[in-house]
Amino acid sequence: MEAFLSRDGRTLFFNNSNAPTEQTDLHWAAYIDDLHFAYRGPVAGANSSALDGVPTMDSNGRLCFVSTRDYATSLATLHCGHWTGADVTGVTLQTRAAPLIPGRLVFDIELAPAGGYAIIADGRFTGGPVPAAADLRLARGGHDLALDPAADGLFANINTPALEYAASLSADGLTLCFTRIDGGAPTLWIAERSDESAAFGQPRRLASITGFVEAGAFTPDGSLYFHKREGARHTLWRAAPD
Repeated sequence: MEAFLSRDGRTLFFNNSNAPTEQTDLHWAAYIDDLHFAYRGPVAGANSSALDGVPTMDSNGRLCFVSTRDYATSLATLHCGHWTGADVTGVTLQTRAAPLIPGRLVFDIELAPAGGYAIIADGRFTGGPVPAAADLRLARGGHDLALDPAADGLFANINTPALEYAASLSADGLTLCFTRIDGGAPTLWIAERSDESAAFGQPRRLASITGFVEAGAFTPDGSLYFHKREGARHTLWRAAPD
């Protein structure tokens, strides 16, 4: 689940199932070709006994992910460190990137390709595994991300009463892929903007990608990796740009 391809296209990050019965951890694999990767194992330096998942990385090797390890004491879930090519070092909790409200939880993150900001999913949870509400928001900064409420207008055409989450940015930061749940199975959507300071335009659904699909991740050439639930399994798929 939750595939992310590094900005140079050489490393695939993902997490195993996030079902409550599972020990969810980050894993990685090395690129062979567009449909084949060599599995390398868990991401050393990142995993804990709690849920660890949803990896993302900028072009400078800054790697961030979601972990519930400190939520009970900090109300924060985002952790960031540096990917060395074999492990993650200097992992720190990003407290200022969280709304810091009980029941609210940042459960997705996408770092901008060039760094400097991240798109997060701010969810309201009421006891179940699926949030009761979820919207995309912006956090600014490099090593210390901070939630920017003034930037909520960037997502005025994206956020609705449905659930929006799992953002992914194209290499130039101008195209956004996200997941939406509106009373049925999740679907993948695309929105565009003129520059990185502009609001995203009206989104369109990727109707050719069907089934229970989530978490699109752009490749350097504009393709998308995403996961698809088939029975009890999640499988990774690739869609070429069109």
